[in-house]
Amino acid sequence: MWKCLKRVLCLNSAFVFAIFLARTGASPAIVNGVLGHSVSLFPSIPVRQDMDEVVWRRSSTSTKIARYLERLIKYFNTTYNNRITLHSGNFSLEIHDLRKEDADEYEVIVAAGDSGDERRERIQLKVYELVSGAHIRVQTTGICNFTLTCTMTSGDPTSFMWWWEGETSVHDSTRHIRVLGNTLEVHHTAEVKDTVYNCEARNPISNGKAEIQLRDICKLVTYGDNFPKSISALIASINIVGVIVGLTFSLYFTLRRSATGERGSAGKYPTALPLGQEVQPSPGRGSRRGV
Repeated sequence: MWKCLKRVLCLNSAFVFAIFLARTGASPAIVNGVLGHSVSLFPSIPVRQDMDEVVWRRSSTSTKIARYLERLIKYFNTTYNNRITLHSGNFSLEIHDLRKEDADEYEVIVAAGDSGDERRERIQLKVYELVSGAHIRVQTTGICNFTLTCTMTSGDPTSFMWWWEGETSVHDSTRHIRVLGNTLEVHHTAEVKDTVYNCEARNPISNGKAEIQLRDICKLVTYGDNFPKSISALIASINIVGVIVGLTFSLYFTLRRSATGERGSAGKYPTALPLGQEVQPSPGRGSRRGV
């Protein structure tokens, strides 16, 4: 009976070991962490506290981070600056105050003291910043045409979603839409009085939403990034009109002065007579002179 029990235990151990060997070649489990927060990496390998050795390391550099052996814990990697904790209860590795550079593939190695069997498990840690401050920027590209851009104050979105007036259809009878990630290009074929556009930015740990209500879209004047160019064009147009008006008034007054001068000269100076011809006095003046 003892031999039978021993054979069953050996078969079970071999079966469990085969499972973990198969898992070693599988894709690593993915754990998502929040920038500035804490995250724990849990091994699924069973560990015996009295006999096993547990080692955590970074796969990319093969450098040890922490080790549990004979009920003692030792830390190796000083780059974490006291930001790691190996818990002896479940042998999870906790990383505090997460940073971008902590994102990597981690590996836990469990070595059985009695048999020398070694089991490994890989965990992929990804670090994301919370998405916040979502807003929509509008830039017109022509009558009834505009581009919406969904931007964030902070965070690193991995995907975007757009919808309007409760619908998610890309085309309808009044608009043609083209989605390019965080931008939405809209071309309206008919006058639209009131439309609400929404965007949502996402990453595995958070999301952010924003909306913008546009009225009289085909008459909408939103300068966006073209605002300085529009102002410059307006000022140039005003200057041109001013020059034209100034030249018109100047020419008008010049011609008027010329006409006035000609009329004044005609009344002040008599018309020149041929040489030798005398001016005959008027009858009134001659009568008075002769008297």
